[in-house]
Amino acid sequence: MNLPSMAFDGPVPFGQRYGLLRPLATGGMAEIYLARQNAMAGFEKDIVIKRLKPELATDPRIVEMFLDEARIGAVLNHPNVVHVYDVDEEGGVPYIAMEHIVGEELNQLCRRGLSHERFLPLPHAVELIRQAAGGMGYFHAKRGAAERPHGGAGLEIVHCDISPTNLLVTEDGFLKIIDFGIARSSGQRPRDEGMIPGKLSYMSPEQAGRGEVDHRSDIFSLGVVLYEITVGRRLFKGPAHEVVRRLTEGVIEPPTFAKREFPGALEGIIMRALERHPENRYQSAYDLADDLEGFLRTERLTSGPVRIARYLDELSEAAGGARRPELISEREQVRAEQELDFDDQMFDGYRAAEDDVPSEWDEFQEPEAEVAAALGLELEQLRLMRTPVPHRDGDVLRLPLLPPTDSSPTAVASEESVPIIVAPPLPASGVHSWPGPPLQVQVQALAQPPAEAKAPAEATPPAPAQPPRATSFLPWLVLGTCAGIAIGILASQLL
Repeated sequence: MNLPSMAFDGPVPFGQRYGLLRPLATGGMAEIYLARQNAMAGFEKDIVIKRLKPELATDPRIVEMFLDEARIGAVLNHPNVVHVYDVDEEGGVPYIAMEHIVGEELNQLCRRGLSHERFLPLPHAVELIRQAAGGMGYFHAKRGAAERPHGGAGLEIVHCDISPTNLLVTEDGFLKIIDFGIARSSGQRPRDEGMIPGKLSYMSPEQAGRGEVDHRSDIFSLGVVLYEITVGRRLFKGPAHEVVRRLTEGVIEPPTFAKREFPGALEGIIMRALERHPENRYQSAYDLADDLEGFLRTERLTSGPVRIARYLDELSEAAGGARRPELISEREQVRAEQELDFDDQMFDGYRAAEDDVPSEWDEFQEPEAEVAAALGLELEQLRLMRTPVPHRDGDVLRLPLLPPTDSSPTAVASEESVPIIVAPPLPASGVHSWPGPPLQVQVQALAQPPAEAKAPAEATPPAPAQPPRATSFLPWLVLGTCAGIAIGILASQLL
């Protein structure tokens, strides 16, 4: 596969249908990019490309795990689960094309609410987890294809990595479960039991104890998330060995220990989801979703996608942004600004405690070696299963343009990588924002193959020597340019 020019203004071609726009995240197994799909008649659609790291593409076990994620995603079609569109390979490396979700991670939303003293209101927190439980119940109960509409054997899908970073809240108020990278299902090839970690603070007791897991493990993990976003603080946080002890021994303080006025009915739901023994938990995520919906109805608490979207708009306005006109209700337009806002005042009691700080919702990461030791894992196994982490300012990432082995017989890769600055192209709609300066992208420079020697004709005088190709002297050209700039600056100072 040929590289594009070093400076490009548009998407980087990828496969036959896609163009890469910018890197989004990197995990232990994969790299994730925002991409654009193009087709006939001006069709364009922003999607996400999840590509296996090229250095892992020669390991059959890792490739099989990656393709397991694609196979699971292919059979799922639910409004609260990320959609998978395509699976293919480019340059011998497999990739998955999936839905681009315009939103933010649930933990980011909680941190943002804390920073503006408008923590996620209780009804919205319950509604979001109700949506998650509905999506979870769907893939837990998913059956394989059969002649009858509801026939076939159960696929026994277990996500194994439910956490706030894998629960995305869209700008329209819907929740999406993402990242089935370590999910399990029936029909998969047997895996090394050491390759089952999720995030330590959201593991079930049986997962932390390296035991067998089933769908009820996901229910425990979702219970941890429900606890945290309704109480306003993390549940399992601290040294890795201490977290494992609390998980395996079932040491959990009820929400009323943190908030005296916490609703008793909701506390009962949470504590049932957090039972130490799987047989004592909810046996179906659908039952959890039903109880959460019943709680909202009984307590006469109102929420839903539109109200959540308005809450997100209010946070954006608090940060200096503008609200979306279509989400401003008629009631807001009519009443005066000084009139009491019923929704906001009603749930003030569920804001974070006064001694809580925004950093409470930062991802708490114990040293990897300590987590691996507490779980009885090899360090490399833990790193391999690391969830993709969003890129921050200054990150350096290699564009996925080269296969694991050079597929071009004439191209010779140099041993140097030339860092370049790539300004992400601006999207047409303005929906996708990219904070911070342009990313540095590492691109391997390819030396051009030497031209084939041609025998000169007898009557033709020898041609003058041709100057070497400019690309052969790229490092010298860069050094010469930098030296020229430095001399110019020195000269201007001396004058």
